Amino acid sequence: MGTILACSVDNEKEGATAIRTVMSMQQNCWNQGDIDCFMESYWQSDSLTFIGDNSVTYGFEITYQRYQTIYPDRAAMGQLTFNIIKLDQLALDAYHMVGQWTLDRDSGNIGGYFTLLFRKIDDQWVIVRDHTSSFTP
Repeated sequence: MGTILACSVDNEKEGATAIRTVMSMQQNCWNQGDIDCFMESYWQSDSLTFIGDNSVTYGFEITYQRYQTIYPDRAAMGQLTFNIIKLDQLALDAYHMVGQWTLDRDSGNIGGYFTLLFRKIDDQWVIVRDHTSSFTP
């Protein structure tokens, strides 16, 4: 029984560490102006769900196009910072994250909160649901 608990704790730590690494990579990709790299963390599926301030969209391609439209250049992208508020393991292959994001830009800073559902699919942690809200500080 002790071994099962140790495995569960180890799996939880490994999953949480991997997901924090994904978020760090996303932040670095964004700050280099590379939306393609940023999108590698999303599930490349028609079932990907993105919930923004005004709508719910489904699918990787639509989410990708949304980012390209809203953030067409480096000036619009600014410098991204994530603050992970809470990360909970839901199952061996699922985590729920609550966090805050900020963009520092010459045109005006913006930010908001997000909830992400991560799943381990094909041995990779990917975002399968993203609910992001925004506000102007």
